[in-house]
Amino acid sequence: MSLENYSTEQLQELALLTKTLAEDKNTRKEFLRLTKKIRPDLPIPELEVEETSAQYMAAADAKIAAMEARLAEKEAREELNNRRNKIKNTGKAKSDEDVAEIEKVMLEKKIADHETAADYWQWMKQAAAPTPSAFPKPVMQQFDTTGFMKNPIVAARDAAHQALAELRGNPRPIGL
Repeated sequence: MSLENYSTEQLQELALLTKTLAEDKNTRKEFLRLTKKIRPDLPIPELEVEETSAQYMAAADAKIAAMEARLAEKEAREELNNRRNKIKNTGKAKSDEDVAEIEKVMLEKKIADHETAADYWQWMKQAAAPTPSAFPKPVMQQFDTTGFMKNPIVAARDAAHQALAELRGNPRPIGL
């Protein structure tokens, strides 16, 4: 675009418009950016300082965010270790293997608290422990089954009579 075909008045009007755009605080930055687009080799310190400071600020923000993330991770690990040590100190877990089992229960049962999970784990261990038998010897050895082998009908009748006699002979009602 050549300015040769413009009159002096038009050139003065363009110069006034350019000056107004360059000096107005609302349009100055856009004007400078557009100028930099048209002439990239033109040094504009105002834009260069702003871009450089923006780069430094972005790098500093990234470093701060990384440090905050590391700090939050460190605090989370310390909190986890404190919870683990607390259940060890209270005696709910005796070793690191017990803590690992408790944390496995926490994941499986979706329990958020170590204390609650430790109580549940102890309860599960108690429920899983085998109970001693109420009978000292096997049940079939407590009864005389020889009569049932010879004549089952007579043996069953005799057993029924014996049970009926026990019920009649006991003066207390059943269940008391």
